[in-house]
Amino acid sequence: MKKLVVFAACAMLAVVTHAAAVGWTLAGASAYANDAYQFFVIGQNGATSIATITALLDAGTDTESYAFGSGKVGAAGSASVVAASSGKSLDAGTYTGFFVIFDNPSPASGSANYAVVSGAAGLTKTIGATTASTAFASGNASSILNDSSNWKSFGPTSGGVPEPTSGLLLLVGAGMLALRRKQK
Repeated sequence: MKKLVVFAACAMLAVVTHAAAVGWTLAGASAYANDAYQFFVIGQNGATSIATITALLDAGTDTESYAFGSGKVGAAGSASVVAASSGKSLDAGTYTGFFVIFDNPSPASGSANYAVVSGAAGLTKTIGATTASTAFASGNASSILNDSSNWKSFGPTSGGVPEPTSGLLLLVGAGMLALRRKQK
């Protein structure tokens, strides 16, 4: 009887801790073939929101460690990873994913721009205790990627207005030089 109870407990534990294999699909990025993409799942790897990741990208921080998956956009303009081969899994719950597409194959090594693909119905998935596998899908992202207003620079832009502290120091330094010249 004791063995039967232990077996039942192990079976229940296996059902409760079941994790579903996860894949992802992005289509409509034909202009960005061979460029990099990253796929994020909110609540995984420190990706707490889209804003968290975009703030890091705007600062020029490499976000690879936050990504749930990454790779290159295929020649046909798609990024597709089958759930069974991704090596990634999620426990039961509801999750939202999003893609970041770069216009450079190695964004961390040089200048690049990025666009966020989110909001598609297929990017929110509910995984149950019995779900074996699931795939997040962006649908056709061409309307997002073809709109130039959706693209931002990876890293700080050069030039521009100095931060207030730098401006204040520059002003104080110029004043000190003027005062020194006046005393001579």
